[in-house]
Amino acid sequence: MQTEQDPLSERNRAYLDLLTDVYEVSAAYSSRSYIWGGFTIDIFENRFLRDHHDLDGFTLDLEDISDQLAAAYAKRGYQTGFDREFLILKIEKGGIHAGFNPLEIDGDVARWMHIGREGSVYFPADWLDATPRLFYGSRVYTAGIRFEYAIRTKVGMLNPEWKPRDKDREATEYLARAIERENIRPQDIYEWIWSYNPFWYKRGYTEFFRPTVAWPLSPK
Repeated sequence: MQTEQDPLSERNRAYLDLLTDVYEVSAAYSSRSYIWGGFTIDIFENRFLRDHHDLDGFTLDLEDISDQLAAAYAKRGYQTGFDREFLILKIEKGGIHAGFNPLEIDGDVARWMHIGREGSVYFPADWLDATPRLFYGSRVYTAGIRFEYAIRTKVGMLNPEWKPRDKDREATEYLARAIERENIRPQDIYEWIWSYNPFWYKRGYTEFFRPTVAWPLSPK
């Protein structure tokens, strides 16, 4: 936890530098990287709530520019690697880690390729931040509160083996309060997100033979 005397740990200061690099490197190639996961709640609150161990994101058109992005991060002192099976760009510097999956946008629909070509989540593109947020002076895009709520409460769409941790339950409670304050019903989120994960079907989870929806399809 942070203290009043030292509100930012050395590690979190390093993450602020990372967020700045992510924003600037992505923008240099006419792309955007959107942060999702545990870090987003800190960003929504505009303060560090705890120390973090990694940063998760997805990058627009990552497949097309992965080599350029890797080279740009390397120039800023990062070790980089691109997992071509799962399409993850990994960067690390001084024990600070981040990983980015591909994001594609087709009209109004965003596709997050969370297991490379073997698993994708589809959701409205306008859930994503349209303009960057400021977090301790660093500009950053997030996946947005609707996306975070859906992923936290319907994690089975992504990974049938996921076991929620205490910090996941705390995040879910926070997000539930947040959407309630904005008068957003869970149904209004669930109706617009679905996934398709051949990865899990091939591992014996027969329910993943078809796309997985967060809300029953309309009979109309």
